[in-house]
Amino acid sequence: GTRLTPTLIGALAASGVRGVPVRTRLRVLVCTTGNELMGGTAESGRIPDSNSPMLAAVLRGYGAQVEVLRLPDDASALTRELAKQAREVDLILTVGGISAGAYEVVREALAPSGGSFHHVALQPGGPQGFALLEGTPVLCFPGNPVSALLSLELFLAPTLRRLAAVAEPVPEQYALANEVHSPGDKHQVRRGLLNDGQVTVLDPGSHLIHDLARADVLVHLPVGVAHLPAGTKVDTWRFHD
Repeated sequence: GTRLTPTLIGALAASGVRGVPVRTRLRVLVCTTGNELMGGTAESGRIPDSNSPMLAAVLRGYGAQVEVLRLPDDASALTRELAKQAREVDLILTVGGISAGAYEVVREALAPSGGSFHHVALQPGGPQGFALLEGTPVLCFPGNPVSALLSLELFLAPTLRRLAAVAEPVPEQYALANEVHSPGDKHQVRRGLLNDGQVTVLDPGSHLIHDLARADVLVHLPVGVAHLPAGTKVDTWRFHD
């Protein structure tokens, strides 16, 4: 439960302590799906995979060992590969393929073996899924980049912080620089820019990864809130620190 900093290691050595029990590093597989994804330069009809490097960077920041796997839209191949990989890792994250469409490859692969797929009252990041493969937990996040990052931040990062002995972020309140509208039946998480003690709330689109990159904070608009005028104080959460 204590992070071994360089100075603490020095103090232990100076005290004659030759060894202490530690946690092993979490082994995580990040699996993105989609025939349209590619990892190199742009090709006609294909898009870069921004999710796996982004999520892997977050996980490595918490000390995890991360492997990345990209698979096409083939449910049988996905089932076989994940079952094999599940024996080698502590956690699997899948990205994409869980929404309400007619053909969602992750849902099709994992639902027959007991995977659960549903919606939560969150925007973005409503579709979520969970499964167990060979005893290994599989968290299934939606595929839009903002949805994927927020899913990790809200549903997994608290556990990662506990394992890594990292303090939870402390919510801060700022006054809105602009009015905002939010679906009243969802907890909406927006990106915000800080300026002179106020927060400017950016557009809500779940594909707007450049807004995510330049944002200073996440702005929380809880269930039951449909409109807030400028000047209203809102809870914000720093997520780049």
